[in-house]
Amino acid sequence: MARTQRWVPPAEGTYKVNYDGAYFVDEEKAGIGVVVRNELGQVMGSLAEKIDMPSTVEVLKALAARRAMLFMEELGLRHAVFEGDSELVVKALVGHCPDQSSIGHIIKDCKSLRSLFQTCSFSHVRRQGNGVTHALTRRARQYFPLTVWMESVPLDITYLVYVDITS
Repeated sequence: MARTQRWVPPAEGTYKVNYDGAYFVDEEKAGIGVVVRNELGQVMGSLAEKIDMPSTVEVLKALAARRAMLFMEELGLRHAVFEGDSELVVKALVGHCPDQSSIGHIIKDCKSLRSLFQTCSFSHVRRQGNGVTHALTRRARQYFPLTVWMESVPLDITYLVYVDITS
C-alpha cells in the first residue's frame, strides 16, 4: 500500500482513479468526488455527487471508493489504481475488514466489484495528492444529485489538474 503526498501517474495503460468525500453538515448532506486520469494526467472523466449524510467519515470515504469503482465500470475502463485519503478505508480494501464493522458491507461490495476489472489496486494518498477530488466533493453541494464531466473537470478547478501533472 503506497502512500504518496502528490499525484503520481499510473503505469501506461492503467487509469488512476482518485476519490474523496466531504460533509455538508448544515444541509445534512455529503458530497463525493471522483476523477479518472490516464498516465499522461489527462482527465477521462469526473463526477460530483450529492448524497444523504452517512453516519461517519469512514462510511462516507468507503461510499466514495465504491462510487469510484462503479464510475470506472460505467466508463468501460478495466485497468485501475484507486486512490483515496482515508488510510482506514484503503487498509480495509486491501486487507480483511470484518463484515460487522461500520464499513464492512460497503467494503464487501467493493471487493465483489473487483471482478469487473482486469487489474485493480488500492492505495492511500495524503490530502495534498487528492486536490482535484477534494475540489469536486465541494462542487457536489451545487450539483444535485449527480453531475458528470467527460474528459474534463469543472472549468474553475482545471488548474488543479495542471498543478498535479507539473509538480
